Amino acid sequence: MSRPEVPAGAGAGERERSGRRKLAVGAWVFSGLCILGVLGGVVMVVHGLREPAERTKPCCWEEGVTPEWMAKRMGFQVPETATDRRAGLHTNLQYDVALLAFTVTTAEADRFLGPLQPEGTQLVRNTHPKDPGYTRADGFSHLGLPEPETFVEGMRIGGLCRGDTKTPEGQAVAFCTEIYAHEFQPGTTRIYLWAGSDAPIPKPPA
Repeated sequence: MSRPEVPAGAGAGERERSGRRKLAVGAWVFSGLCILGVLGGVVMVVHGLREPAERTKPCCWEEGVTPEWMAKRMGFQVPETATDRRAGLHTNLQYDVALLAFTVTTAEADRFLGPLQPEGTQLVRNTHPKDPGYTRADGFSHLGLPEPETFVEGMRIGGLCRGDTKTPEGQAVAFCTEIYAHEFQPGTTRIYLWAGSDAPIPKPPA
């Protein structure tokens, strides 16, 4: 049986069409990979933006936190004459925050603060106050108090970590603590103690 005749140039045309099909398929594959890559990048960016927000979002104010328990946990000897004692413990995924506030006479405040000041230092004025009404997720507004960073008049600011002073009071401090002393009326001072801890702070007994 004789083979059908193939028109001249048919082989070349078929090869040309086959080459075009391969180029088209390759282009589609390349485009698909590019689209997948872009989508993957978008997903990673969105996840990266969302994850830090989740790590830093406000979480929990623990129940059963008393000023007496918190003073012992933070390592402070609150003067027996102190009034309006308040305390709180805030926990989240990054760090825990211990809060303690109380009111004493200004003379008693000075006696309390003296052993907590590293040698050669003194409390300073608040030269960069926050706007009135400023609040923070782990701040004293939870205790019904204005944030100490908003005060200028009568405000003194300091801080220390354990071992910054050689006094027994300084050696007893459990966490690095920001100290605010606000003489909100002549002869009367409110002490604010704010301490952050990367390690979880044990919760009060139920």
